[in-house]
Amino acid sequence: MTTRSRRGRSLENYKHEIYLCSRCGYCRDMVRARDATDVVCPIRENTGGFDSFTARGRNIIARGILEGKLDAGKVSPEFVDMLFACTLCGSCQEHCLSISPDTWELFPNNKFTDHKVDVLGIAESLRSLIVEKGNPPEAIKQVLKNIQLHGNPEGQPRNKREEFLKELDFPVKRAKQEKCDTLLYIGSTASYNQRNQKSARALVQVLHASSMDFCVLGNEEEDSGADALRLGEEGLFEELAQRNLRLFKKYGFKSIVCVSPHDYDAFVNDYPVYLEEWSKPEFKILHYTELLARLIRNGNLKMHKKLKKTVVYQDPCYLGRMNNIYDEPREIIRVTGAKLVEMRSSRHNSYCCGGGGGGVWYEPVHKPRLQIQRARQACDTKADIIVAACPLCEQMLEEGLTGLEKSDIKVMNVAEILLEAVGKAVQ
Repeated sequence: MTTRSRRGRSLENYKHEIYLCSRCGYCRDMVRARDATDVVCPIRENTGGFDSFTARGRNIIARGILEGKLDAGKVSPEFVDMLFACTLCGSCQEHCLSISPDTWELFPNNKFTDHKVDVLGIAESLRSLIVEKGNPPEAIKQVLKNIQLHGNPEGQPRNKREEFLKELDFPVKRAKQEKCDTLLYIGSTASYNQRNQKSARALVQVLHASSMDFCVLGNEEEDSGADALRLGEEGLFEELAQRNLRLFKKYGFKSIVCVSPHDYDAFVNDYPVYLEEWSKPEFKILHYTELLARLIRNGNLKMHKKLKKTVVYQDPCYLGRMNNIYDEPREIIRVTGAKLVEMRSSRHNSYCCGGGGGGVWYEPVHKPRLQIQRARQACDTKADIIVAACPLCEQMLEEGLTGLEKSDIKVMNVAEILLEAVGKAVQ
């Protein structure tokens, strides 16, 4: 059975899986009525449809490189563009029919790791080769440079990382000021992007309303390295992982609550592979929706307002498909009194917003613009609100709505909609 994360983003690490690919094309075209599967690769659906955009095409190229038939240093700019067009959403791997024989009885409801070809690992290894040869797209080069020099993909000053918290009307505990067991890890995206800052403030307000003891690292916080690894810079990821391990151990945190599913995924699935010490049961890693659902169940959060709205939820790829967290966000939405409806492509079939794998910074030549497609799908449900649990989904869906001719729907974060029901105004 495959594990998505393994030490070394080298094609040699994935040789067995590259050859295991039967080139059946399920990652390119598949219709499966039993679970409403009709789109596997959203990038392929919204571009020229060439095989190089798909897992099958990448596996064929990877095999050619392993066999010495292709030189990774001489691949065409068109292939590089196609490789970095991939959002690493994992839908192709989710629907790959190379499944562990022990889990066939679960089909089509297998876990992500039941699929034997680690499609994402192969794609990330190809990206590592391109980065090593110095040939990634310029936008990707700049993102990696920003992370290395400034500690965040946007290239913003480190001393501005906690500035958005100043708009709150109560103090937020810093780890360096007072001992605290639970860290709220904000992450780079929510620390610097204005839209995501609003969501992060809402989350802090909800936690404050629950009287929970938590802290933030503020300007001490380091980038998780998740984006560096996905974009092909393994060395930079390892450096950031080591820094975070030292920082978390320094303060003795017992629980780390993540705002972004991408940071959560890195802590849960990549850090244990790269850091031997991380594998010890010292840190409990949670996505914030898991924590909020628990606080509600335990009676720490009371609803004071019923939301009379129809809501559709966007499953983030790195929360749902990768880590099987589907129910907690929906549980929170229902508690608010809102009516929850679903898009046709939801849960393990969820359609990517287009922001992952570097998509939030890099626009491919073919301009797939998945955010517009997903926003249109949400509008088709006649919902009043699209609720997201990922900073990138928030950004991309709001951008997608601007690409539609007319739409009254708005995008909110799970924490924002919960805060409305708790009865405190979002700042």
